[in-house]
Amino acid sequence: MPAALGFLRTQIAEIEGDAALRWYGVALAFLHVVTYLYWVDQRVVAFVHAQAEPICWPLVLECEKLRVLSAAGVALLLRAYFAAAIGAGLLFASRRLVPWAYAGLVLVNLLKLGVMLLDYRLRMNQHYMGFFATFAYLLVPGKRDALRVLVTLFYFWAGTLKLNWEWISGAGLYRPMWPFSGVGVVLACAYVLVLELGVAWGLLAKRAWIFWTSFAQFLVFHALSWQVVGFFYPLLMFAILTVFPLSRLVEPRDPSEGLLVALWRGHALRSVYALAALFSLLQLVPYAFPGDRTLTGQGRLYALHMFDARATCVGWADLRYADGTTTRRDLKLPLDTRIACDPIVFFN
Repeated sequence: MPAALGFLRTQIAEIEGDAALRWYGVALAFLHVVTYLYWVDQRVVAFVHAQAEPICWPLVLECEKLRVLSAAGVALLLRAYFAAAIGAGLLFASRRLVPWAYAGLVLVNLLKLGVMLLDYRLRMNQHYMGFFATFAYLLVPGKRDALRVLVTLFYFWAGTLKLNWEWISGAGLYRPMWPFSGVGVVLACAYVLVLELGVAWGLLAKRAWIFWTSFAQFLVFHALSWQVVGFFYPLLMFAILTVFPLSRLVEPRDPSEGLLVALWRGHALRSVYALAALFSLLQLVPYAFPGDRTLTGQGRLYALHMFDARATCVGWADLRYADGTTTRRDLKLPLDTRIACDPIVFFN
């Protein structure tokens, strides 16, 4: 226990002593503000209260036993979550309140996780990235470097999921993408591959012109993605990306060789390499399962799943009555594209 407390004090001290990390704490608290707004927009209260029929997570069987709040109670809990997120963000603005801010950020993440465990329909790639970034911020030493490498890997591994014609052709997009049409959509989707697999490493570059050019391209990318995926993902990524300008503009600066070169030469902290290895290994988990992972969904709990498929499906049940007649019941729920055909939904 003393060792664990000492470790936590070291993590808090690192944030206290770095203005860039304190302001990044504000950004991470903002993720929960955006989450609340998204959940309100999606009316999640309607399907996570005690009287609603649940769709349980694979690792949280009989999740209906966790549902003890009425719809009004869930709405009140979400408002408390929203208020706690704002409070944690405000606490990070003061250096002497960082220990309280740290505890507040832990609290809002636990609240969010608790709500998410109530129903599998709350599973989203955005939450996965938000939790991973927060984990690095709270518990990984060398936070500036660890976070920047992690976010770069977000893009890189997301790019590997798009190495297929369904993405390049634009067939995987949920809706039209202004101002592109026809062959322009193909070129734009191919460019996203270049952006995520190649340009992303420019975010770690030493030279200012390489960094700012790369950073600007990601800002434009997320701004344009708003029309395709809605407001949640772009706002979340804008907040997560703030670690890059903060690290360049706020002292202390990077070593003279730059983070990318230091990483390549083995000069970064071991904790940075450990985080990168952990995250990368998790992205390989879906490949360990048989079948088409984009259809079965197996292993996706542990990995990114950005535009890995735009599956279409039908689901029904034939009810047979005592008199020999049958009735067909439609089981297809009007869910988000990525989860609509997930076998877990139908098995529930």
